[in-house]
Amino acid sequence: MTNTKKIAITFVSGIITLIMATSAAFFIAGFKADAATYSGSAQAHASQKTELPAKTAKLNTFAKSYIFKATGKTSKGYDWDYKADCNNVKVKCSYDFTAHKYTFKITGTSYGLNHFTLKYKTSDTKWASVKMTLFVDSEKNIMRTA
Repeated sequence: MTNTKKIAITFVSGIITLIMATSAAFFIAGFKADAATYSGSAQAHASQKTELPAKTAKLNTFAKSYIFKATGKTSKGYDWDYKADCNNVKVKCSYDFTAHKYTFKITGTSYGLNHFTLKYKTSDTKWASVKMTLFVDSEKNIMRTA
């Protein structure tokens, strides 16, 4: 190849490169960026998580705690116990001596599924038992599924 052809090829390739760069610049400049069309960042959306209720008595609803209410009257006032196949919940009971009502508050302590049986006295000689399936998520929110 002669020097003249090399110079011509270099010149033509330079012009083609210049045309492509100019075209790309006009093409990109043709797009309009409007901040009003974008409503936030990924971090902003992550911080807008729906806030869970502090407590629930409903099935299939996550909350910070699950509440179960029952009625029972004994001569001692009240008596209760529970059995669980997983140690991932904490149970507290308050008893209204006037209305003879139990209020159980169950909170999650660690992730997992728990087959749970709550037992409480309805009279001096009778026990009632309620079977529950409780799920605790990684945020320690609890849901009764059955």
